Amino acid sequence: MEDFFCARAVNVSRHLEITKNKSCAYDDTSFYNLSVSQKIISGEGSINSPYKVQVSLRNNSDSDFEGIVLMALCSSTKNEDIGFYLPGFMYGTNRGNQPWKVDCKFPRLRADVKNPDDLSCPLSSFYMVRGDRLSHPCAIMLDNVRNHIRAFHCSPYILDGDDFVQFGGFYCNAASYEIGFTFGYENAPWLFVQSHTIEPRQTKGNYLRLGAGQEMRKDIFVYDCDVSSALEVHDLIRNVYDFYHEPPRDAASVQDSIRDLALSVCDCAWLPDEKIYSGFVREDGKNGFSYNKIPSISWTNGIVVAYPQLVASERLKNEKMRTQALECINSIVANCLNEKSGLLFETCDEKSVWTCRGWWYDGMHSGGHSAYLDAQFVYYLLKAYLFEKQHGHLHDEWLDFSSRVIRVFERERNSLGEYPFVFSEDDGSGVEFDSLGSSWCLAASALYCIASGNMENLSGLEKSAEHYEKRFVERLECYGAPLDTDKAPDNEGILAFIRAACCLHQLTKKSLYLEYMKNALCHEFSYKFCYNGLINVPPLSEIGWSSCGGSITSVCNPHIHPMSSSIVGEMKYFVEHTPESSLENQYVKNRLSDTVKWGCQTYNLYDGQYGYGKKGWMSERFCYSQGLVVEKYPDGSPASTWFALMPWASSSVLEGLLDF
Repeated sequence: MEDFFCARAVNVSRHLEITKNKSCAYDDTSFYNLSVSQKIISGEGSINSPYKVQVSLRNNSDSDFEGIVLMALCSSTKNEDIGFYLPGFMYGTNRGNQPWKVDCKFPRLRADVKNPDDLSCPLSSFYMVRGDRLSHPCAIMLDNVRNHIRAFHCSPYILDGDDFVQFGGFYCNAASYEIGFTFGYENAPWLFVQSHTIEPRQTKGNYLRLGAGQEMRKDIFVYDCDVSSALEVHDLIRNVYDFYHEPPRDAASVQDSIRDLALSVCDCAWLPDEKIYSGFVREDGKNGFSYNKIPSISWTNGIVVAYPQLVASERLKNEKMRTQALECINSIVANCLNEKSGLLFETCDEKSVWTCRGWWYDGMHSGGHSAYLDAQFVYYLLKAYLFEKQHGHLHDEWLDFSSRVIRVFERERNSLGEYPFVFSEDDGSGVEFDSLGSSWCLAASALYCIASGNMENLSGLEKSAEHYEKRFVERLECYGAPLDTDKAPDNEGILAFIRAACCLHQLTKKSLYLEYMKNALCHEFSYKFCYNGLINVPPLSEIGWSSCGGSITSVCNPHIHPMSSSIVGEMKYFVEHTPESSLENQYVKNRLSDTVKWGCQTYNLYDGQYGYGKKGWMSERFCYSQGLVVEKYPDGSPASTWFALMPWASSSVLEGLLDF
């Protein structure tokens, strides 16, 4: 069998040259007196039995080599319908075929942009990135015409025995139909830090040094097989998970974490005059706090904090916590309804005037009511209604309120079954579509059927579920939830669809919705770290923090945030309703365990553990690689977290732990 990989290389001086030319035109390895051999050790190239290929790289010269070596794996055919998947970083082309001149930048593949300059950022035919940027160390090409996968996985690190030598890197190229692994690494054509921080291509600290006569070996596992659908990408990722999995560190117990997280929000974040939780809480002097309120009905504040606090108050028998949560919810219900549209104003200003112009407003393409916020609020209001009813407290006004808003959702659903992404403030009509995030409307409507017993919309909900499944989930192209990412592929919208599918299974008992849940959970897992990365920026580097179990936010905001911890209950539901002996059951059970353990170790277990704050404090930002490292210590050095309590973040973990 011919070699899988085409080996190319650049030394430092040549790398500086191609960096100036904005290309990835590596040379044949022989140009540097390097030789590469490849030997198949085992396997058959299938999803369950990849080829184990031993790659040997040798420096045959009498001087050291310093540079980067690329092992490129080409597609077996060259057609335009090839999707590239680098989990957590690249999904298809990251919508590279869509208009890119938007405020929020994120990596996008477009085959004809072969020498990208800064003006066309972030559009490029190729991307190269440090290996620990990916949630799973693999790269996948899916030929959608032939239904064929070529892919590989390998350690993201270059090791000498067990000793770390250098980061490796991953690569994809839509012009030459290639994926690859690099000895040494590149961030090319740019170092993407975040949507508004894009730095020049790295030319220091990223090179491999191979001594004269030195040989280096690496095992790379190669897939080359036909598939029945794009969803088999998830089967491959599951096998990568099994190969590299490391559990998160043991820290606090579930019960201790519930207490720590809930009390910190109750005691430090509640603002009684406004009846809201502060969006940020920072230390101010010896005993005081400062607040950045950023009020919202949901998504980063409001009911996504109040609902877990309400549930925790029952667990902890804390009346203060319960009173705060009810005051927050009732204040929103009493004040946020826009009578003209029948939908919800989403924030209030300093004069307590309710409006849709939150901090996210200027980043939207169409102003108005957001399905993400409005429907998420209604969904959690119904969760709160059911919880309170279970404990003998009736809130019929919450159910009536939800019914009124859901009528608008259902009225504006289009002929495909998709709900609007944005609704008009004037009359509630649909203004903008094309978003998986709008499946929050589906989740809210399905939960309303459960709460009210009213099934008149059920057939329409099932049609909507099929649309979202076919249009987004089965295409592995999920985008359009956060309002500040210009519809970048993200991890947030899929969480709504998981909830919707779970509700529909409760309503219908159809196995179809367990299948939808499986597909959506597997997509979420593609963002969820399977191993504990090598962190080299404090404070995360200093405390033994684990990345496994945490999910990357989006390809636009490359950090881990804890929203995925909120679906522990849905993961548990899936495990309880599928055969214990099935691969899917065990896989979700393992991911569930990772998620719970990750949450129990990712907040301050004691005052100041993360370089700030009180016991139980937790922010939303955990920088596992080079992405989003923009926070600074007082001396100007970089920090890998945000120095603030962010109640929505800790509440995501709290919600999941309460359902565990």
